[in-house]
Amino acid sequence: MNNTNPKFEEYAQMFSGECTPEEKQKLLERLASNVDERVEFEKLENIWNNYSPETTSSAERIWELTATKLEFEAQPKKIKLTGWMKYAAAALVVLSLGLNLYWFIGHRNTTSSWVEYSTKNGEIKKITLPDGSTVTLNSESILLCQNKFGKNERNVFLMGEAFFHVTKNPEAPFSVNTSEMTVRVLGTSFNVSSYANDPVISASLEEGKVQIFTKEKPSEPVVLKPQDEALLERASGEITVNNQQKLIAPWREGRLRFHNNELLVITHQLERKFDCEFIFVDEATESLRFTGDFENETLDEILELLNKAHSFKLKKSGKRYIISL
Repeated sequence: MNNTNPKFEEYAQMFSGECTPEEKQKLLERLASNVDERVEFEKLENIWNNYSPETTSSAERIWELTATKLEFEAQPKKIKLTGWMKYAAAALVVLSLGLNLYWFIGHRNTTSSWVEYSTKNGEIKKITLPDGSTVTLNSESILLCQNKFGKNERNVFLMGEAFFHVTKNPEAPFSVNTSEMTVRVLGTSFNVSSYANDPVISASLEEGKVQIFTKEKPSEPVVLKPQDEALLERASGEITVNNQQKLIAPWREGRLRFHNNELLVITHQLERKFDCEFIFVDEATESLRFTGDFENETLDEILELLNKAHSFKLKKSGKRYIISL
């Protein structure tokens, strides 16, 4: 069953410059007469312009992967995205990030204006919200909240990872919305991780009490107690809870902690922290699993230690690392 909203295809064509003058005029006229849709469109356009990956870089990566797999001898030439390739790249970003935002906005009053906080690779930012709650935003993340935040309800939308210390207010519950689940609290400290390229969404509780509502089972909340970690599998919608007697959100102190994680997931964290790129030649390397705790090590030192645990080949070119068995 295809759940794609036709509007997003129009948006993707507009963002990538692939729509005809007639299609563009028709969309602009519709946006001019529909305030709710215009707010939705402008927010998605902002995410497309400021959060989406470089399309040319993505195309080069696809080409390089293909060349490596087929053992091309010639160095691939740089290619420029045109036509359907450019549209496809736009659609992928809008559908992966835009649908998440659309789901959130669709459940809220879209006539309100939005405040956006964001971080780049390697950046961690501390934010104080209007109600006094503090948010530590991890690298390559976006946090959205409405200007009316805190009056009757406290809703935010997260793409990425953040640690929340919520000011207690029984009259206005605090909710962190992601694409697949909502974490609802009154006053507490907890961490939520919901990066678009990670297969698992997680929530960890430091103190207090939280309820987690999933899209699969919205009427069956999962309750966490301190030191609990909830893991939601995107593919299956299944959620599991584990108790971990460890520091919650060690990334706040510059630490990286892995517990039986696949190398693919680990490299996502390394990319965000060190502003680099990893390319895997084969799926077998992606699925290698590691456990470790790193604090002051450099990227190359971390990779060297991982390589000692499971041997793999590593080729470095600038900020790009190619990994194979």
